[in-house]
Amino acid sequence: LRQGEQLFQRACAQCHAVRGTSAQGSLGPDLTHVGSRPSLAAGVLPNNVGALGGWIAGSQRIKPGNAMPSFDQWPGEDLRAVAGYLESLK
Repeated sequence: LRQGEQLFQRACAQCHAVRGTSAQGSLGPDLTHVGSRPSLAAGVLPNNVGALGGWIAGSQRIKPGNAMPSFDQWPGEDLRAVAGYLESLK
């Protein structure tokens, strides 16, 4: 989880907040309890580690025109790490 949190802080915290951490972004949704949500991307995807990783990597393919860029250049290990971190936020 530590690797995922570190990657999140470097790449995602500018836009997303997670209360109780240094992530204080305000452009994207607050992800404090994202792991307990039933769905992602305004109901487009179920909320699980695979869908989180897929959303991070391909948000523009999944929901074209949304405000989040696709992180399709990230290696699978990094995607899984960030998705695991986000899934842990319950």
